[in-house]
Amino acid sequence: MSSAVTSISLSTNLRNKLDEIKDEKGYSSRSEVIRDAIRTYLSEYEVSKFEKGNLTATITALYQKSGPHDDLILHLRHEYDDIVEGNLHLHVGGGDNCAEIFVTEGNAERVSNFIGRIRAIRGIEQVKYSILPL
Repeated sequence: MSSAVTSISLSTNLRNKLDEIKDEKGYSSRSEVIRDAIRTYLSEYEVSKFEKGNLTATITALYQKSGPHDDLILHLRHEYDDIVEGNLHLHVGGGDNCAEIFVTEGNAERVSNFIGRIRAIRGIEQVKYSILPL
């Protein structure tokens, strides 16, 4: 596969951060870091346009152990039993942090609604997900 040269201008700060990533992750060059970042961005962009059809998603929610979160998450998990293939509850960070990981498969709109409902639970600190079209 042939490559075309594309020049970009970066601030010194951004270039230094790029070099840190290159060295830390073991990339062979700045170009390889940028190519990998572009591939990731394009993949996420394509998935963001995926509004209909079936997909699989891995969803991670982080929250503090104290509070009604467990009951609310359990109730929500059962409400979306048609798309939740499995889930895992972990205690992370050595403290009172919990992570709930869901693996889903189903209609894109239904999965998106499930993610939104998790985010809406008071006390959920972070929700991250990875989506792959089927």
